[in-house]
Amino acid sequence: MTETQVVTTETTERLRRLGLMMIGSLLIEFLGGMANTFWLETPESGSGWDGSSPMWLVMVHIVWGTLVLLLGLWIVIVARKGKSRTWLNLGGLGFVGIFIAFAAGNTFMNDVSSDISSFVMSVGLAIAVFFYSFALFKKDEA
Repeated sequence: MTETQVVTTETTERLRRLGLMMIGSLLIEFLGGMANTFWLETPESGSGWDGSSPMWLVMVHIVWGTLVLLLGLWIVIVARKGKSRTWLNLGGLGFVGIFIAFAAGNTFMNDVSSDISSFVMSVGLAIAVFFYSFALFKKDEA
C-alpha cells in the first residue's frame, strides 16, 4: 500500500469522534421527535405550518435535524478526504437514512394527516443509527 492508500490513525480517530457525536445527536433528535409527538398540537389535516402549537417545539426539532443532516454530510466529506472506505460507505448510508427522515418530516409538516410520514421518519433514524453504530465497530479500510 502506498502512503495515500492508508487511512491515518488521526483520520480514523476523527471519524470515530464524529460518529459518536452523530449517535448522540440522533438520540437527541429522537427525543425531540417524541416531545413533538406528545406535546405538539397540530390541525386535524392540512399544513402543520398553520396552527401548530407550540411552534418553538417543532422549530427546535427542525433546526437540530438540519444540524444532524449537516454533520452527516461532514462525516462523508472527512471520510472522502481521509480515504476511509469504511466511513465513506457506512457514513454515506447513514446520511441516506438521515435524508429519508428529513424528507419525511418535511412531508409531514405539509400534510399532518400523513401518519406514514411519521413512521418513515423513525425508519430513517433507525437506518442512520444502525450504519453509524456499525461504522464505529468496523475496522477502518482504505
